[in-house]
Amino acid sequence: MRAGGLVSGLDTQQLIAKLIQVERQPMDVMKSRKRTYELRKDLWKEINSSLLSLKTKVSTISTSTDLIKKKATSSDDTVFTASSGTSASNSTYNINITTLAKAQRVNGTTQSTAALNLSGSFTINDGTYTSTINVVATDTLSTIMSKINNAKDNVDSSKGLQVTASIVNNILVLEHKKTGTANSMTLTDDVNTPGSTGTNEILESLGILNDSKAIANQQQAATNAQFTVNGISVTRSSNAGLTDVINGVTLTLKKEGAAGTLTVQNDVDASVAAIKDWVNQYNTTIDLIGTRLSEESVKGATSDAIMSKGLLRGDSVLVGIKNQLRQNSSNPVVGLAIYDRLADIGITTTADDFGKSGRLAIDETKLKAALEAKPEEVAKLFTNNMDLNGDTKVTTDEKGIAIRLTEQLDYLTSTATKAISGKTVAAGVIQGKINSLDKVINDYIKKMEAFEERLEKVESNLWNQFTAMEKAMSNMQSQATWLAGQLSGLNSAK
Repeated sequence: MRAGGLVSGLDTQQLIAKLIQVERQPMDVMKSRKRTYELRKDLWKEINSSLLSLKTKVSTISTSTDLIKKKATSSDDTVFTASSGTSASNSTYNINITTLAKAQRVNGTTQSTAALNLSGSFTINDGTYTSTINVVATDTLSTIMSKINNAKDNVDSSKGLQVTASIVNNILVLEHKKTGTANSMTLTDDVNTPGSTGTNEILESLGILNDSKAIANQQQAATNAQFTVNGISVTRSSNAGLTDVINGVTLTLKKEGAAGTLTVQNDVDASVAAIKDWVNQYNTTIDLIGTRLSEESVKGATSDAIMSKGLLRGDSVLVGIKNQLRQNSSNPVVGLAIYDRLADIGITTTADDFGKSGRLAIDETKLKAALEAKPEEVAKLFTNNMDLNGDTKVTTDEKGIAIRLTEQLDYLTSTATKAISGKTVAAGVIQGKINSLDKVINDYIKKMEAFEERLEKVESNLWNQFTAMEKAMSNMQSQATWLAGQLSGLNSAK
């Protein structure tokens, strides 16, 4: 706490505050400039984010397998369903399903909800893992069911038994979790008393095994799926996820004793959608860049959004980015025989503003026709990365549009570094801009910290000066009082 003006009567606190306010004006200027650079940095980060989104969309049309989509159509989804990858060949397949793959299922005959008074153990082998189940006299069917469902392999306790136990109408049912003949259960009572059924012969007591220890009640045998594809016999242990029957196709069988037709063909609609997604993001990015280049600053702005306007107006680096994006998209792919530019497949620069914005527009009818007629040639327009003129070099004008854009976007948005003259700098253009702005911002922070320290010293000096003045005035006042007293005494003596 500081108090002033006790002698002078001045409002020292207010006076020094006003003087510091004048001294602080350069600090206010530095704060304003620092905020401007921060907002400019945010704008570049916004541009970078949009370019990264564009890069993501370009990546979906950068290879022929990405661009030429495939679809698999079943004539009857109740018989089988299918999906196809890009490696699938366009063709028609007749599929006739004789039997579906099934899982082995067995059940007992003992029907009970009470304690079974059985005591012993039995073993279940699922074809891979083996687990021993211990039973005590108080166990019920429900207890045994839980023990089976929680059973682990005798050797590796991290492996669960591939058998599911359930209770239906108070009878224990065991079913293998996997289909196919390779996945059968082996059930063994650890005690075998021929000719009788002891209370320590658990599975026999439950009616799952007979006296000779064979399965007594098998409701469903483990079977493989058997079917034909264009007359070729196929056997598989599973009905779903069949990826090794038709190249590039995943089959799921659903109904035995039935047949259907699978058609694999180009999915033109999916290809159009991928190209539209790219064009939409391209337009979004071009619009953003155009806005930042053309918007004017607003005087007296108070919000960050308004203060940001005009900060990138006419920026030469941003102008170059926009021009390069337009060139990489519109320039022909020199050497292609069929489609060598976007306009050939129905993608042109919009005429709404005489092409000034650089936005792209799609004639979907023309694009679909090109994809239907010559999909591989459309793919080359986007994805070519081979020498087309025979000079053993792949020049930029020979590269597909997606390849060009990918290289440009990599160059712009890279977060990697490189060495120049012994110094490590950002490899990406925009990261370089951001780093440069960060340097300026940090310089302002240091200057402001130093200036703040100087202001503290100035304020302290002012207080010292005013305090010294108050002391001097107090001394003078004391001397005046003393002198007045002396003079008063002399007058009294007369």
